[in-house]
Amino acid sequence: MTVHTLETSPSDLAAFVSDHFPERNIRPNELIAQSWYRSVNQHRLNPRGHCSKHILTAEEIHHHQAQHQEYLAIASQGVTGLAKRVVQAGFAVLLSDENGITLDARLPNQRDPYTESGLIVGARWDESIAGTNGIGTTLAAAQAMIIHREEHFLTSNFRLSCSVSPIFDAQGLLRGCLNATCLNSEGPKEAQYLTLQLVIMYARMIENAHFRQSYRDRLTLAIKPRDEITDLANEQLLALDDEGRVIGANRAAFVACEEEQGRLLLGSRIDSLLPANVNELLSMTSGGARGVRLRTLGEETLVDISLRIPARQPQTRPTAPSRAQRNEHPNLEQLGGNDIQLQQGVRRIRKVLDKGIPILITGETGTGKEAFARAIHQASARRAGPFVALNCAAIPESLIESELFGYRSGSFTGANKKGMKGKLELANGGTLFLDEIGDMPAHLQTRLLRVLAEREISPLGAETPVPLDVQVVSATHQNLAGMIRDKLFREDLFYRLSGMTLALPPLRERSDRAELIQQLLAAQEGAKGIHLDNHARQRLHAYSWPGNIRQLLNCLRYAVALAEDGRIDIDCLPAELQSMSQPALVAEENVSGSLAEQLGDAEARHLYATLREHRWNISGAAEAFGISRSTLYRKMKKHGIVQPNELF
Repeated sequence: MTVHTLETSPSDLAAFVSDHFPERNIRPNELIAQSWYRSVNQHRLNPRGHCSKHILTAEEIHHHQAQHQEYLAIASQGVTGLAKRVVQAGFAVLLSDENGITLDARLPNQRDPYTESGLIVGARWDESIAGTNGIGTTLAAAQAMIIHREEHFLTSNFRLSCSVSPIFDAQGLLRGCLNATCLNSEGPKEAQYLTLQLVIMYARMIENAHFRQSYRDRLTLAIKPRDEITDLANEQLLALDDEGRVIGANRAAFVACEEEQGRLLLGSRIDSLLPANVNELLSMTSGGARGVRLRTLGEETLVDISLRIPARQPQTRPTAPSRAQRNEHPNLEQLGGNDIQLQQGVRRIRKVLDKGIPILITGETGTGKEAFARAIHQASARRAGPFVALNCAAIPESLIESELFGYRSGSFTGANKKGMKGKLELANGGTLFLDEIGDMPAHLQTRLLRVLAEREISPLGAETPVPLDVQVVSATHQNLAGMIRDKLFREDLFYRLSGMTLALPPLRERSDRAELIQQLLAAQEGAKGIHLDNHARQRLHAYSWPGNIRQLLNCLRYAVALAEDGRIDIDCLPAELQSMSQPALVAEENVSGSLAEQLGDAEARHLYATLREHRWNISGAAEAFGISRSTLYRKMKKHGIVQPNELF
């Protein structure tokens, strides 16, 4: 998380404080001085001005808590634990979301002074409203701190002394913060340090509980430094995918890897962090039954490691999903698979979620654009709200305006007597997915641009505009840049829709194509016990898949239906795969050679796919893996992979 700092030196900040706050007899540290600076110059607040508390309505509070239901359910246990220890000492305990809105509050028996100070559920404490304060400034700085009395920006908050810790999720993103606040503390700021340590401890408990809940069906590792007294602040928790890559971690792991070592954690292989891969760790711990002691790579720190293996996957290998699982929409990590480009895209999506940034998904037909849009909705804070999809290419131009904006009763002849809500209004509080946005008529592009700019809609026949609160996700298979050049798509609308662009690679370019085919085959109903013979597998791997994943799924369903004796051969494949030219298949067979005999080896599959992606350029592939050429050659020899120089 980036700390919000300004391009001002400590001496400039000191001069700013003395010029603007000469009456305050304190020397704020740099983080607080930075916050004062933002409060004056960015948020235009008056420290001595009257400031009414910003409290959500009861309906807004209910809606907001529903959006954060999972986070609130887990965090409330930590709030209760902290409250048992500090409320009797005169502290109010608050839990906020990442925007500074309080979701939970526990107050002393004498509640009135605390509620009058805004220490209640539904209060907004972001810096743009309340200036420097415990919750808002902790979220801005992304680190634990004490904001004591006159360190608050607004004089109306001088009676508060706040000890606050941020709370991070398993992707390293801010979810909110935990706060213990007392009133009219006569002691120095240092008297609150012990309270701050308690708050930090319970914030880490909340993070670790959220991690374990999120990855209860995954292989997880707990890493504890051996040469220190272990506490919650030092224990690192990692969640791994089936190939041994890190897909989630707690705050201690992010700090140890990214802030102290300067390397990315998510997506890293476990054997780049520890001197053992997943299979070796499973062997050393007897399948997770006991702990093991190892030295970390690089710093050679002695650590104790324990594994937790979910019952559904005792060997951390992929299993065919149940029928109930097949009907569920896949999440972002599942859609990203083991393709490096897609994994990077998923990590970027996780970072922009819930920041009000529109997302544009591009890719050929059948690459899974709607599946990614649904996964983005489910991963966001709006998951409890509606997901509304509109295919701009599938609705007649004469109807698309009413579909998008809706109308009120009596608007025109033939209209529904009760009126009709448009897709934009139906999506309020949730996600609007505009599929094939490139096919939207030009005059509606102008109206949509205005809606996105003003954040309100005017249905036909409505007397007053309707406020709009939606996350917009768009998708197209068209080249919007070319359409802009040809004056077929508005450039200003493009920039409104493409705060982030996620480009989905075609199936033929995915580095995990072989594994994806096997996983999708296993997920088909009736596929249990059915396998591909070598010739059918080669056809599936060599085919160009112009219809991408949608075409592959149809092909696999067809093949499973025709399979006999538990085997899919070439005769079970659709006609377009049966008619493929033979030379391409022979080349594929020569290249893969012994690798085809060990498709169960994840390292071999990934190594082979990366070499093909780099057209057997050893230097490029080694750089992609982050290893030396000699190490790559050793791995190729280990798996019997030979460079097919005569083919490329």
